[in-house]
Amino acid sequence: MKNKKLLAIVLLSLSFCFVSGAGYGEVKKWLYESLKTSRMESYLLEARIDYIMLNPTIFLKVDFDYDSEGGLLKDMLPKLITTKGKIIITVKDIRGLFSDKSGIALLDTFKRYLEVLYSFVQHIATDMNDDIVALFYTREEIPLGYFYQGKYHLWED
Repeated sequence: MKNKKLLAIVLLSLSFCFVSGAGYGEVKKWLYESLKTSRMESYLLEARIDYIMLNPTIFLKVDFDYDSEGGLLKDMLPKLITTKGKIIITVKDIRGLFSDKSGIALLDTFKRYLEVLYSFVQHIATDMNDDIVALFYTREEIPLGYFYQGKYHLWED
């Protein structure tokens, strides 16, 4: 019995030696300095997280990006679309919400979901028609349509 108590005291004292620095953490400055992001990136990430948290059962896979230079999705978009200075909303249908629709019904669905998404960035973008470019994809990343300058377009057009 005495040996067990002695063994317990030794093990406890050793564990306190190894864990003595617990609770005295510090932020690694090199990590903080290397991860500086713009305020716009922070707002857009917060908008994405808010959308996911407020729509846990029907959310689409959504990305918000700000294209300050105008070349972010240059190869993927029709040539007439310019994205410089605009927020790009990329919507990927992981729930099959767009799969059974076509034509005007699909455009109406795009409109309904984009209006919801815009509500998460409307404090940044003052005018949806001028400040937003949206792209809609299937789960397999096949482009379905896009929103540009206030109009919804199917990808084939």
